[in-house]
Amino acid sequence: MSALNADSQVLAKGRRVALEQLFANYAPAERFQIGVSIAGLSVAVDFACFGLDAQQKLSDDRYMTFFNQPQTPCGAVALAAPAGDMAGFTCQLALLPATVDRLVFTAAVDGNGTMRQMQAGYLRLLTGLGQEVARFAFNGNDFADEKALMVGELYRKDGTWRFNAIGQGFNGGLAALVKHFGAEVAEEVQPPKPVEPKVSLSKITLEKRGDKISLDKPKTASGYGRIVCNLNWSAQQTQKKGFFGGKSADKAVDLDLGCLYELSDGTKHVVQALGNCFGSYEDVPYIHLAGDDRSGAVAEGEFLYINGKYFDRIRRICIFAFIYEGAVSWTQADAVVTLTVPDHPVIEVRLDSQGKDSNMCAIAMLENSHGALKLTKLNEYFGGHEKLDKHYQWGMKWRSGSK
Repeated sequence: MSALNADSQVLAKGRRVALEQLFANYAPAERFQIGVSIAGLSVAVDFACFGLDAQQKLSDDRYMTFFNQPQTPCGAVALAAPAGDMAGFTCQLALLPATVDRLVFTAAVDGNGTMRQMQAGYLRLLTGLGQEVARFAFNGNDFADEKALMVGELYRKDGTWRFNAIGQGFNGGLAALVKHFGAEVAEEVQPPKPVEPKVSLSKITLEKRGDKISLDKPKTASGYGRIVCNLNWSAQQTQKKGFFGGKSADKAVDLDLGCLYELSDGTKHVVQALGNCFGSYEDVPYIHLAGDDRSGAVAEGEFLYINGKYFDRIRRICIFAFIYEGAVSWTQADAVVTLTVPDHPVIEVRLDSQGKDSNMCAIAMLENSHGALKLTKLNEYFGGHEKLDKHYQWGMKWRSGSK
């Protein structure tokens, strides 16, 4: 939970205010952040953002942003966690299509428990650089036995965007919210309603080193479609000792996502920010690194996009991350990687070992097993690229680089 900024506006329940007023004393708000936290519940809480049309319905399931779908296709909303918050989103409203008139931010209990049991919660608005401008706070006394909340919303009015502090309880959980906004939950068997989008709420977490999961072979010409690998971390900054033993300026935690790849023709190389090896999505190697967080300020983390249409040309991919700057240990970084494959549950891998004195972590291995995608949790730590390469027998030559 983040402490209240002395300069932040305190918003009461039901308060409506224009974004340009909230951000009047700050840089233009083309890009800003939403942070959300709830304390005191003994169960997990799922946070989501619903992009609704003029009828306040989810007309396109791709505009529900949550653990199984971390970003809208236009990039206007991305799942993120500002420093000190349980969850959050980055927003670039100018990128939204005209069909999206409203963004509703929600929280839902995953399992037993109700919102009345919480001690405190809030939603806050921040600049793209993490400066808090406004906060809406609430607690368990505001609710009864509801399992979900509509916390706040952004909506268009007279050509401008406004924020509304809703704070409204909702009796059902996340699945009930999905139905309320006009979509279907894909896991449930229901009569066909082709006009309504379907949203998958399933998630698989690989707990132990060596855990594996295999996906069914693709049955269409598009293969596995657009495979999204996201690296995110909650630690945003740490202090290092200066030359004379004092503390130097705070250093942003900069973790870099990348991968080693081997194609079916034997081609081997790397995709990473170091050396500007960002790859290509439509051409060899059909892997592209986007969103490199060079400053530590990009809250949504980093993304690798794998073109599943050409998965038959890929033999294996070793996804890795390394500490470029800031974090002292992997446990301090609290990093998590999610792999999203269309029409499959999201796969989550946490970097949950200390990896002492090792700045590099091999996260997962993706392999082409007779046309099917097989993923194995590696969770192995190394003191650099060469040691990782040697362990997994890639056979590449390495030299130092920078970004």
